[in-house]
Formats: sequence, C-alpha cells, structure tokens
Amino acid sequence: MICGFCNVGKIEQALVLFERMKVEGLEPNEFTWNAMISAYARLRDSSKAFAFIDRMKKEGFVPDLIAWNALISGLVQSHEVMEAFKVFQEMLVSRIQPNQVTIAALLPACGSADSIKWGREIHGFIYRKGFDINVFIASALIDMYSKVGSVKDAQNVFNKIPCKNIASWNAMIDCYGKCGMVDSSMDLFKKMQEEGLQPNEVTFTCILSACSHSGSVQKGLEIFRSMKECHGIEPSMQHYASIVDLFCRFGRMVEAYEFIKAMPIQVTESIAGAFLSGCNVHGRRDLAKIMVEEIMRMQLKGPGGFVTLSNIYAADGKWDEVGNVRRVMKERNVHKKPGFSWLEKPAEILEWKKEKGENNMASGFSM
Repeated sequence: MICGFCNVGKIEQALVLFERMKVEGLEPNEFTWNAMISAYARLRDSSKAFAFIDRMKKEGFVPDLIAWNALISGLVQSHEVMEAFKVFQEMLVSRIQPNQVTIAALLPACGSADSIKWGREIHGFIYRKGFDINVFIASALIDMYSKVGSVKDAQNVFNKIPCKNIASWNAMIDCYGKCGMVDSSMDLFKKMQEEGLQPNEVTFTCILSACSHSGSVQKGLEIFRSMKECHGIEPSMQHYASIVDLFCRFGRMVEAYEFIKAMPIQVTESIAGAFLSGCNVHGRRDLAKIMVEEIMRMQLKGPGGFVTLSNIYAADGKWDEVGNVRRVMKERNVHKKPGFSWLEKPAEILEWKKEKGENNMASGFSM
C-alpha cells in the first residue's frame, strides 16, 4: 500500500501508513524506506528525502545502493540537477559503489545541465569501473551527447553497441534531428527498417521532431500519414503536437489552425501553447483570438499558453483582456516560475536565477 501511494504521488497517505506501521510494532524494511525516499525525491522535496535518509541511519539502517539510486533518480526526474550531483558525490564519499542503474539515472542530468564536461567524466567513470555499456546506458549516453550537440560522440557510442534495440535507434535518430541533420535522421530511419526493426510511437515522435527542426513540412506530413497507413500505428497526442509545431515554426498558421480543428483528439496544453506562440511570432493574432474561447475552456495547468495569450492582447493594447487572462490564471492557481540559466566555469556549474528583479547566483557541484 505504501509503495502504491508513493507511485501515484500520494505521499501524505503513504506517510500515515508508514507511521502507523511503527505504532503497530512493524518495523519498515529497506524496501519501505527506499519507496518513501524515492517518492519525496520525485516530488522535488529533497529536504524530506534527505531527512528520511538521516532518519533511516538513526534507526540502524545503512542506506544501500538502492536507496542512493532511488534518491538520484528521483532528483533527476524532478530536474534537481545540482542536488543529484551532490548526492552522487556523497554516495562516493560514503564508499557506496555505483552500478549501471546509478549511471543510467545520472546521465540525463548531464544533458539537462547542458554541460558536456560532466557527461564525459561520467562516461570516463564507466570505463574506469569496467562497466559494460548495455543498450540502456548507451541510449542514455547518446541522449546526453545529443542534448549538448556532440554528434560525433553520440555516433561513436551508437556504433559500438553490439546488439542495438529500438531505444538505441530512436536515441540516435533523435540526436540527428535535434542537431538539424534531418537527412542523417531519415537515412537512419530507413536503415533501421532494413535491418528488420519496426518503428514504434517514439520513433515517429523523433523523426517528426527532426522534420520540425529542419523545416521539412511536406516530409513530415508524409511520415505522419504513413504511421497508420503503412505501420498500423495510431497517432498520439505527441504526434499531433509535432505537426502543429511543424506548421507553426514556419509560419503556416492557417494550415495549423485547420489541422487543429480537424484533429480527432482534444486540444492539449502543448498544442495550444505551440499554436499561440506561432500566432504571436508570425503576427497572426486574428487566428489566436479565434481559438481563445476553446483555449480558455481548457484546464491549462502550465503558464505558457496564458502568458503568450496575455502578450498577444498586450501587443494590441487590450489591457482589459490582459487583466482577464491574469484573473483566470489566479483563479486556477497558475504561476509563472522564474527563469534560470546554466553558466559553466572550470570545475563548477553556476545557476543564475531571475527572481523579483534580483540576480541570484548559486554555486554548483565539483566532481
């Protein structure tokens, strides 16, 4: 039950059961502690996750590799990049040797910090420890290198995988797409099929994203239509969002609008945000206003769509409408988080945050 509540984010209910166990004379085991630690980490509540680690120690348990992995994985999933690196460092200091699960969990943090230095150090660590680079670690390495634009490193990892699975091919196709190498992405897409692997939903998300980054509108539409016709895959929300993004990036706003109206699925937050941003960038505020009623009926949870809509009204000097949008945001408890940037210095990463007119620089992690 505790694990079930943790998995769906109901940490308070899990905590009640955890304390009830102790009251009734049942001591939690390592699995129970790990479930609680991981849940708090996923909810971006690192202070409580660390508090549970300390409490675990006080009650005679030594946090094992599973506990450390749970904490690192949770922090990375919640984008607490610097905390994840600090935990990794503390883990090494505690003489707990990381395993392949640790590495696979930590590599996405290297990409999200936009620092190739840390990724290469982790890559080197893999070789120093003699870890086999299985398809999961290899795919994570490719993804990490793609995020920092190091295509050659990603290619080297991909070429050395002895038995590639669909995740490996998808990671490399996505890498080419993110780096604007749409022809290479298409060639790999064809080669994958020639070697007997059938594309899945993720493959099509990657290849459509490649088309979007390169401006290959017609090619993207052909691939989208082929999903169901040639591969029997029903397009999902991500695929529809990719086509809307493809139209909007290159100013084909009328086609984007018509595509949205003809979709068999409900307009989602990502689709609404892409369309409104496109309208704003390409000066089609008329189309944005047509979509306003439908967008306002949606229970948007993110601030992006609201902020773009507010900016569109502000550009037209319609301050009453700006006020209405802000009022709806307040009623739905939607807040725009302060932006931040990563700045890399030798041996450390600095996080620059913009908050209430102040510049805050937080020191990072040294490996």
